[in-house]
Formats: sequence, C-alpha cells, structure tokens
Amino acid sequence: MKAELTDISACRKSFDIEIPPDVVDKEISHISHNLMHRARVPGFRPGKAPVSVIKTRYRDEIVSEMLQHLLPKYFLEAVKERDLDIVDEPQYESVDYDTGKPVKFKAVFEVYPELTITNYTGIPAEAVSFEVTEADVETTVKKLQDDMSELTPVEADRPVQHGDFVEISFTGTPVGQEEPMFSEKATVEVGGPSTLQEFTENLTGTTVNDEKAFSVTYREDYPERRLAGLTLDYKVKIEALKEKKVPELNDEFAQGLGQYSTFEELRTKVRDDLEKHRREHADEELREKLLRWLEEHNEFEVPETLVERQIQIRMQRLLRDLSRQGINPQRLDVDWAKISADQRQQAIRDVKGSLLLSYVAHKEKIDVNDHDVETEIDRIATEMNNPRQRVKEVLSKDSGMARLRSQIQNKKTLDFLKEHAVVQPAISKQ
Repeated sequence: MKAELTDISACRKSFDIEIPPDVVDKEISHISHNLMHRARVPGFRPGKAPVSVIKTRYRDEIVSEMLQHLLPKYFLEAVKERDLDIVDEPQYESVDYDTGKPVKFKAVFEVYPELTITNYTGIPAEAVSFEVTEADVETTVKKLQDDMSELTPVEADRPVQHGDFVEISFTGTPVGQEEPMFSEKATVEVGGPSTLQEFTENLTGTTVNDEKAFSVTYREDYPERRLAGLTLDYKVKIEALKEKKVPELNDEFAQGLGQYSTFEELRTKVRDDLEKHRREHADEELREKLLRWLEEHNEFEVPETLVERQIQIRMQRLLRDLSRQGINPQRLDVDWAKISADQRQQAIRDVKGSLLLSYVAHKEKIDVNDHDVETEIDRIATEMNNPRQRVKEVLSKDSGMARLRSQIQNKKTLDFLKEHAVVQPAISKQ
C-alpha cells in the first residue's frame, strides 16, 4: 500500500492511497465466490454459474462492495502507521479503479490539534462577590410575602382602581377577520407590569357587570406571535372585582412557611440560602473566567467537524427549550439558517474550551472514578426529585453515562484551575 499524507491545515489532512492490484483482485474473487452461491443467472442452475460470469454480470455490485471493504481498511492502516488521532470518519474522494489495476483514492479527514499548553496554572482572576445585603434579604422576604398573598372579593360597591384584580370575560376579534377569540373568567391586574395599557385604561373606573369595547394594536415584535402586528376589537365584561390581601410579616407568617418559630428565624434562613446560592454561582462564574482566559491566551485551530457537531447540539437544546414552553418551532416564522450561523462563534469557544480542559486533565492525571459518578447521580436525583434508579436508567441511554463522566472531569479540571489560580479578592458591594 502507498499512502501519501498532505497537511491541508493543522487539523485538516488528506491521504492519497493506492491499494495494490493483487489485494484488489483477491477481494473481488472473494466477493464473487460468495455471490456465486446465491446468485440466480438465466441459463444456469442456482449456485452453478461460473465465477467469470458472476464477475461480468454483477461487476458494479462487486466493485462497490470491494470499495466498501477496502477503503476504510486501508485508510485506518495508514492512520495507525502514522499514529494519527482522527476526529471522525473521512470523506472519500477521487476514487479510481479499472480491472487489473490498483485502487486509488483520496481520504480527507480531521485530527485533534496537538496542544502544548503551559500557562494553565497561575491564571490571574478576580473573585466574584457572593455578598448578601440587607436589601437582598428584604427583597426575597417581600417575594415570599407576595407569594403568600390571597385574592379576596371586594365587598364595597366601588369602581375599579389601580392595583385591583379584575375577573373578566371577553371576545377579541382581529380587524378584517371573522373568527374571534374567547375567554371566560380571565384575571387582569389593573396597572400590573404584564397588563396592556389599553386594558388598564379601559377597566379603571368600571364596576362589576359593566361592559366595555375598545381596540388594541399589538406591536410587530409582540412575544405572543399569533397577535404580533394585529389590531383586535375587544368586548369585555367585568365579572368580579378582587384585591390582594398581603399577610403581615410576623412570627405567624414565618410559622406558615415551615419549621420556623419566629420571623427572625425565617430571615436567617433566607440569608443563609441566598449566600449558599450566590457562593455556588460565584464559584461557577470564576471557573468560567479562568476557562475564558485560557481560551483567549492559547490560539489553535479547532476541527470543523467538532464545531458543526456543537452547533447541532446547541440548536437541539434551543428547540427543546421552545417545546418546553409550549411553542411549536415549526410554526415560527424565523430564519433557522441564520440562527444556526449565529451559534458558530460560541460553538467554536465550546469546542476550544473542551479541548483545553481535556488537555489539562490528561497532563494532571485528573480522572473520574465510580464514586464521583455515584455522587453526581445522587445530586441529580435530589435536585430533580426523581428516584435514583430512574436517573440511572435515563443516563444509560444515548451515551448519557459517558457525557456525565465528561462533565464531572471538566468540573474537577476547572476546580484544579481555580486552586492553582492567582485570585484577587472580590470588590465589596458596600
């Protein structure tokens, strides 16, 4: 076999390979004899047609099968001979064969970059603050207070005012169309952040059983795509008037939320939870800073195959997120090709970061053992509130366990970078 290697780029290579005619003839004879036993040829009993007849009658099929056998075999032999770390299967080009002559072909492929990274220790970075202020605690407690609030009917015979919650029935007919949209007992917060100004203006001052008619023109980029750019004529009836009853922030309020005796115990738990969450977020952000520094201070080519694969992963993730929100991606009027192209730069960074982490893990012998895997499975099961065995079953499909091991190794490697970085203290908020 002859195999001439050409460097197209640091990661992209090609082989010009020639397979000797004796090897080719032997493979063709082998395929022909196997075919002879099952081939049906007019004028011959089943399995009795001469090999020469089989080779002539089924030449295209035989040559095709020969190429399917020999091209990958001799490509891999050439790869092994030069100890190349290939990314994926090659593209076969310029395949040339005539009877009695060698098979000649070109195999274009990619290899992983040969990295020599020495600056992964002592990375300069500033820590991320996870400080929790009194204002932060107050905001969270107010959110709990709002969550515990109840809507109660307004007993007084008074008109609707800002801050009220109005229960309405309505029809909305798009201008120029005949099919209206209906809703019964929809709740609207008058003056609320998510309430359209037209509804707030027309509901203010009304009373129960009043009816109002008004129009709403939705902007072109309105989030609910079916309404974007349309003008709807609304007919609205006020069915009920309610107001929000906000509980007092006292010991009784705290006791209603769980195992708290006093309101101060609740505040302490809120602060502890905020600090824990922010500490975890700060650690994650610091890891991202360190990896970003490595990416920016180490230039190398990344295999296009891996970039395209990562773009597909990012697109699939986007489509899953849309589906979870109840949005059918196929019905969206968007340029998916442009969205895919927009993912490219981040995909390159994803691949580059992954290659850097793999390099550091190999150099520092950072491995993942069974205990690491079991601990992570326990964490996932707790976080998702799913049985542990169910999590393992899901991970056992579609290379899920291999991906989990890779994620664990990446995290351990990022922890190594953090431990060996030169981290300046975070700047205080106060």
